[in-house]
Amino acid sequence: MPNPSRGKSNLNQLERVREIHREIQRFSANQQNDSLRVTCDALAEKLAVSDRQIRRDIDVLAQRIEEKDVEGGHGAEDRALYFDRRRRSYLYRRAVDLSVWVGRLDDEELGALLVAQQSLAVFSGMPLAKHIGHIFEEDAGGLVGNSRSILREEIIDLISFHPEGAGEMDEGDFTTIYRGLLLQQQIEVSYQSKTSAQPKKRILHPYHLCCFKNQWRLLAYDSHHKAVRDFVVTKRRLRSVRLLTKTFKRLAGFSRQEVHDHISGSQLDKMQEITLRVARAGAHHVVERKWVGLQSKTEQSDGSVLAVFKVGATGDFMRFVLGFGRDCVVLAPEKFRKEIEAEAQGMIADLKRTSHVRVGMIDSG
Repeated sequence: MPNPSRGKSNLNQLERVREIHREIQRFSANQQNDSLRVTCDALAEKLAVSDRQIRRDIDVLAQRIEEKDVEGGHGAEDRALYFDRRRRSYLYRRAVDLSVWVGRLDDEELGALLVAQQSLAVFSGMPLAKHIGHIFEEDAGGLVGNSRSILREEIIDLISFHPEGAGEMDEGDFTTIYRGLLLQQQIEVSYQSKTSAQPKKRILHPYHLCCFKNQWRLLAYDSHHKAVRDFVVTKRRLRSVRLLTKTFKRLAGFSRQEVHDHISGSQLDKMQEITLRVARAGAHHVVERKWVGLQSKTEQSDGSVLAVFKVGATGDFMRFVLGFGRDCVVLAPEKFRKEIEAEAQGMIADLKRTSHVRVGMIDSG
């Protein structure tokens, strides 16, 4: 019988087998990290089922791997999955790829997975999108339960993503950060902040990876500053990333809202309300989209919209407001009105000062 203290599992057997496979993969690739050892008791505790159920799940996994081993010409003594009595853990002798063994998908599920692939692929160097793509490249036909299903290429033609301003990253660096998150291992980075002239070495405990305004940000404990900080994950900022063998214990209490508040600078003691009036020509940009910090939007009889935002740091929000041009007026607070006015006057002064400059005269160096 399952241990009552473990609660009720919400996973079916296929999902549990996938998770067991991933756990064995992690330890097989990082055998120096004893905290990743894979035992029936640990799996039962994590997946909230009985030890007996876990053993049945492992039998299902072993059977599938054995089928692939036989196809690959491996004998019984050379099976990929085995239990190492010395390490007291299940291990893989070699890489095991079960990516195509994910069950049969109907048209809607296949479309959803393709949408997820494309939404990730817009980020340059995004390795997770490639892993999703491999599922289709290796055995796309085997994923589709309906023989009359729309082909993958046709679905791609039906849905596409074209975001602007997606951050660029190095695939190897991103993969290293991702492994640090999964395995709770420290990483060493050479990071170029906006305020320093040269990149500096940092030892980080990676806590959370967040895509914020089309840019990946890493929330991590910085051992130098002894505080949790966020780091922009781009080629320009991260000059090098190295996975260390030393592990760490992740701090509890990082909800999605807390992560957002930290990265956006929206802590309660720094928040302020800013009221905008956006003319008819630009109102659709407000009413037709979801914006971070938008508290209310009220359409007026003349087609304009009154929008109230709650923001922390105003630097990025100032750029948002200026992007509307003369279609947007700041109604409150007065301090932010003056900041916008000073910025606009500075832009006008720069335009007048450089009015004599022609494109061909600009120094490209």
